[in-house]
Amino acid sequence: MNRIICDIHNAEQNSRKTVEFLTQNSSYYWIGEYPIALINEKSRIEDETLLSKLEEINFFDAEGFSKHNYTQKEISFLRENLSKTLKTTYCICLKKQAKAEYFFKEKFEHDRWKKIQDETFNMEAFVESSKFSDSDDSETIETQLRDIMRSAKEIPALKAIGFVWIVTLPKTTKVTDILEHYFGDNHVFIEKGRKITYIAWDERLANINMRYFVNTP
Repeated sequence: MNRIICDIHNAEQNSRKTVEFLTQNSSYYWIGEYPIALINEKSRIEDETLLSKLEEINFFDAEGFSKHNYTQKEISFLRENLSKTLKTTYCICLKKQAKAEYFFKEKFEHDRWKKIQDETFNMEAFVESSKFSDSDDSETIETQLRDIMRSAKEIPALKAIGFVWIVTLPKTTKVTDILEHYFGDNHVFIEKGRKITYIAWDERLANINMRYFVNTP
């Protein structure tokens, strides 16, 4: 993870376009807005407008389920035009160039989401990014982090790899207690005027203990 963190730190320090910088200045392969889950079943969609648009492109088969394999072109179309069909992560770090197709699979037949599969064990880490203002307190920050991690832990391919959280907030907002609670000493920071950006990580998302809170719910 050390090289990954160095690359992210370099990107955050030198560019406002983190993912673009990483794709041009890292030995790893990076993809922004990487799809991690995709709608599985027609009957789970309550938005009639969305359902109508999906039916127009024959998104579901005769039994009312989405398919498992998608090309990069198909994913790009969904991301740009039907974003509610996808869950994405801020960016993903791959060991080598991605294959031409994405493969999703549901755990149980009637799950709401199909989850991304890492059949070739190419995923090295995934990154999420959060930004907070003066009005956001410690409880709000912790809640968002926990929501990110809880959702990602439901996806086996993400649970098994490294997790990086980039969080930007005012210098006056104290967040080190949250970072130390979930990441131990694995966090660094960059000061940017009145803002500060922390980069926190763990080599495996599954290792992060979410049993206890900093802010008691």
